[in-house]
This record gives sequence, C-alpha cells and structure tokens, in this order.
Amino acid sequence: MITIYQFESSPLCEKVRRILGYKGIEYQIHEVDRSKAQELKHVSPFGKFPAIDDDGVSVCDSTDIAYYLDNKFAQRPLIPADPILAAQMHIIEDWADESLYFYEITMRLSWEHNARHTIKAIMSTLPKHLTEEQALALVLAGSQQLVAAQGLGRKTQQQVVADVQRHLKAIAALLKQSKWLVGDSISLADIAVLSQLNCLLYAREVVDAIKQYPDIVSWAERVDRVAPAKP
Repeated sequence: MITIYQFESSPLCEKVRRILGYKGIEYQIHEVDRSKAQELKHVSPFGKFPAIDDDGVSVCDSTDIAYYLDNKFAQRPLIPADPILAAQMHIIEDWADESLYFYEITMRLSWEHNARHTIKAIMSTLPKHLTEEQALALVLAGSQQLVAAQGLGRKTQQQVVADVQRHLKAIAALLKQSKWLVGDSISLADIAVLSQLNCLLYAREVVDAIKQYPDIVSWAERVDRVAPAKP
C-alpha cells in the first residue's frame, strides 16, 4: 500500500491525496512532525513533503509524485495525451504550485487575522509543547520572513487582494468555455488549482471575493466529487 508522508494543512499534500482519490488508489497517511522531519530522509532526503512510499519506492515533490502515479496507475489519467493540452495543463499546474502557493502562504499564514483562524489546523504538525500563542508567533515569523524574501510580503494587503482578484477572474474565464480548466475532462491542473484555493479560503478576503464567481464554486464542487481529498 502507498503511504503518503504529509503535513495535513499543506495544499501540496492535499494535491497528492486528491490524485490518489481520483484514481481510486488505497493509501495510508503518515502525519509528519515538523520537528522530526529529518528522521524521514529515507523517504525524503531533503526533508521535502509530501513524499510517498510505494512498497519501497520513494518519491517526493508533489509534481514528481503526480507524474509517477499517472505513469504507474494509467487508469483515469490526469495528464492529457494531447501534447498541446498537456502543455496547457503543465503551465496551469506550475502556476498553482509556484504562484498561488505564495498567495496562500501570504494571506493564510503571514496575516495575523487569518493565521489565528488557521493555526489549529497547523498545530498537529508542530512540537507538542507549544501553546497556541507560541505556535502562532512561530508561524507568523516564519511565513513573514519567507514571503518577504519571495516578494509578496513587500506588497500591501490591498495589492495582494487585488492580485488574487485577478487570479480568480482568470480562472473564471477559463471555466466559461469548459467544465474543466484544460480540455473536456479533469486534469492535474484542476486538482492543483483547487488545492491552493482551498487553503486560500482560510483568508476571509478570499471567502468574500470568491462569491463573485459562481462558476468557480460549481467547478470546485465538481473536482471535490471526483477527486476527494480524504480516503
């Protein structure tokens, strides 16, 4: 059986669970204690999660895992056979993982009013001796340092919200022409984007913004039905 090593609240870990759910693959979860991540070098040499162990075969990085699973379990493919559609899927998936990801880190974890709302979901992976306030301080400091170095943390909150509005508008535009983001069936693009949006919804600003886009809400429900995040 496949074991996924994960941080439950990570969108990239949700992405892998949804891939497994869509393909109907049985799996078990190993929740990683962040303070002991280095003890899992046998599955993730660089301490990067998600990682999977498939009967002794270890793969880390959510995209590498996705391609591994799509190759081994070819039923219900998530990577289009058509090279043009596969290219579009790749661009959208990478945008979700490398751009939307930093928006959710910024809004969900580095803004205190939202971090207070999400801290309980994160505490299970933090050292057990921390109080909620200590955990919050740790998460705020770490995420603020990260997004300041990346760049989003140097924007005003109003600018970040405006950016996300543009991203939502772009997603909605794609969904005007199809039920899915790429082609006429679900792909890795849909799973990657939804996994990031679900974490962004911990930010009250995104909860308010997404109400303007019923096509996104309907699409999210479709993806959730066919690619569930829970075993």
